[in-house]
Amino acid sequence: MKKKISVLLVDAFTSTPGKGNRAGVVLDATGLSESEMQAVAHTVDVSETAFMIPTPDSTEHALHVRYFTPSTEVPTCGHATVGAHFARARALGLADTTVCRQDRCGRASC
Repeated sequence: MKKKISVLLVDAFTSTPGKGNRAGVVLDATGLSESEMQAVAHTVDVSETAFMIPTPDSTEHALHVRYFTPSTEVPTCGHATVGAHFARARALGLADTTVCRQDRCGRASC
């Protein structure tokens, strides 16, 4: 791996560090291959690590998120989703925001 990767450890569902559901979060996983994301998740060694991949050319969404356990990719993860979007909102300086999920038919649920 040639890119320097910063991994945040975020405790979801709590305001007390170390007392929530811990997840790893990579705010910018641009250019990382699947095997590199898997290696990072293995090194971080928490139940799931979320990799946020900005999609600047998309008119439909701002980013794509992939989730990895230390041993495999999983389709989704609740606490890693909450932690990743919390960390992203903090990094962007957002006070209040709404996260919407868009289904395959283009319908948003917020």
